[in-house]
Formats: sequence, C-alpha cells, structure tokens
Amino acid sequence: MMPRFGPYGRIQILKAEINRLIDLLLEEPVTGSPGWHPPVDILDGASELSVVVELPGVGANDLTVEFRHHVLMVRGGKRRLESEPQARRYHLMERFIGAFQVAVEIPQPVDPASARAVLAQGILTVTFPRLDDRRDQPFTLTVKEERPHE
Repeated sequence: MMPRFGPYGRIQILKAEINRLIDLLLEEPVTGSPGWHPPVDILDGASELSVVVELPGVGANDLTVEFRHHVLMVRGGKRRLESEPQARRYHLMERFIGAFQVAVEIPQPVDPASARAVLAQGILTVTFPRLDDRRDQPFTLTVKEERPHE
C-alpha cells in the first residue's frame, strides 16, 4: 500500500526513488565516458576544406587520423591525468575521458595526399586542398577495336 503525502504524494515517492538511483550511480567508480563525441566544425574555403575537432587534453600520440571512401575518421582516447587521485569519488564529472571516434563525410573532391593535420592547444585542424569537380564534365573515350587472333 502506498503512503499518502497529500495531492503530491506520488511525485514525492518518484523524487525519492530518483534520488536513490542517482546516489547508486555516484557510488560506482567512473571508468570513462562511452558516448564522448568531440565537437566538429567543417569550414569551406575557396581553395581548401578544413575539419576542426575540439580535443582538449588529447595528445598527438593518442590520435589516429585516416581518410577513406570520402570519410575523415578521427579516433583516439583521453586518459585520466596522472596527478588525479584514484581513490576519490566524483560528485560531478563534466570532463570526458575514454575512447572516442568521429567520422566526417567530406562532400567535395579533395586531395588527401596533400592534406595537413595539426593539433594545437587542444584543437585538431585537418585541411584538404580542393580538387576540381569533374563529375559533370563530359569526357569522350577513344574506342580501340581489337580483332580476334586467327
């Protein structure tokens, strides 16, 4: 049987249950943020296209940057700082740690062989020189006729 607390009794019970669940969650050790997705900007210039990824606390050795099938893939991880005590519990944790992966589709033709990737002050900037888009230009192929060998 449910106790009565006036017209808001059920809300009080729900609030107490939510608080209990939050307390349980905070008792668990924080091992990382599985859903970390760094913010990304895509800048479109006249002669180049840049992808900017915000990665505070991530070093260049912790990053893998690949370009394949018109997709820029940035993978890496952010570790807990060595100076942070391991035995303490967090009451609030807004800084993300753990592995991340960002996939950015590059819609324009670019030259990945001439791309530059620079990490400075927690900002990764990958810049691709543009290539001329030749998809809509007609191109005539010469047909070579081969005769069967007799």
